[in-house]
Amino acid sequence: MNLLLIYLILLLACWGSFLNFLAYRLVHDLSFGKLRSVCPRCLYQIAWFDLIPVLSWCNLRGKCRNCVLPISKLYPIIELGTIVILLALYYTTPSAYLPAYFIFISALLVIIRTDLETMLISRFTTLFLIPIALVFSLTYFKNSQLLPITILESILGTVFGYLILYLVNKIFFLVTKKEGMGQGDMDLLATIGAFTGIMGAWISLMVGSITGSIVGIIMLYFGNSKMNTKIPFGPFLALGAIIYTIFQTQILTFLFY
Repeated sequence: MNLLLIYLILLLACWGSFLNFLAYRLVHDLSFGKLRSVCPRCLYQIAWFDLIPVLSWCNLRGKCRNCVLPISKLYPIIELGTIVILLALYYTTPSAYLPAYFIFISALLVIIRTDLETMLISRFTTLFLIPIALVFSLTYFKNSQLLPITILESILGTVFGYLILYLVNKIFFLVTKKEGMGQGDMDLLATIGAFTGIMGAWISLMVGSITGSIVGIIMLYFGNSKMNTKIPFGPFLALGAIIYTIFQTQILTFLFY
């Protein structure tokens, strides 16, 4: 293991910890600058040595040092996921695209955390990023392009991503008189389209639908027989977008060549 890889792992572990910090405060409407990290149950202020990514959670065996109540497994999952996913991005993506995709995938990781924990997706991680994607896509015809799609492809991806889930939700409601998905899922696919175009939004939707269906079937098979149990769709869409972003060259080559 070379020094660069070690440095990247340590840096990305800290970034994953920050994404956890960001996700928790976004959905619980907490200050980002004034409050130090505390246990959400007993409000015990967490010491620095209990904030080391992954290692502290393992050392504490997933429990608060003070009240001994469980600490969410999402903390080490997001931290480890950040390391693996962003390392894969770094080693497979042209350097010019790294700034845009780094922002995009970081937002997706926050979305995975918030949607799994609370079934909420903050618009700070979706709609607020669409203008950033549009600005990046404006550089397509320059020597230093920052996204591999044009401004038109970004706009069409945004519209397509939002409308396809909007129409699916409307049809589902007409048939069942129930809401099939939340507004956050539509915003998320629109954001995915802004960064990846129509093809990226479509493949993300396909991957998300397939993986979501598989997880739902597994949950039913292993005893969760309540058909009205809600499964957040956002993490599956985000997973599809991550897969497409990292492996888009291989995916597009397989589909069109």
